[in-house]
Amino acid sequence: MSDRRHEWISKRAYAIWEEQGRPDGRDDEHWRQAVAERDALERTQASIDGREVLVKFRPKLPRPELPRQDWINPSTKVG
Repeated sequence: MSDRRHEWISKRAYAIWEEQGRPDGRDDEHWRQAVAERDALERTQASIDGREVLVKFRPKLPRPELPRQDWINPSTKVG
């Protein structure tokens, strides 16, 4: 992890901790949230005019599982 990335995540995790009222024992949760936010920022960028956000990386969505051929009994009558 680069120094700049680590510093950004550290500052963001601290800000999240403060926003949530400085609770004890939730530092891992705050750190994971900050990492997720940084990852999202790194996958996007603003357009030149700043009017839209462009996605630089879009993860592939899992393909829906196709139903098995035998899930419907063709001899079953409906109605």
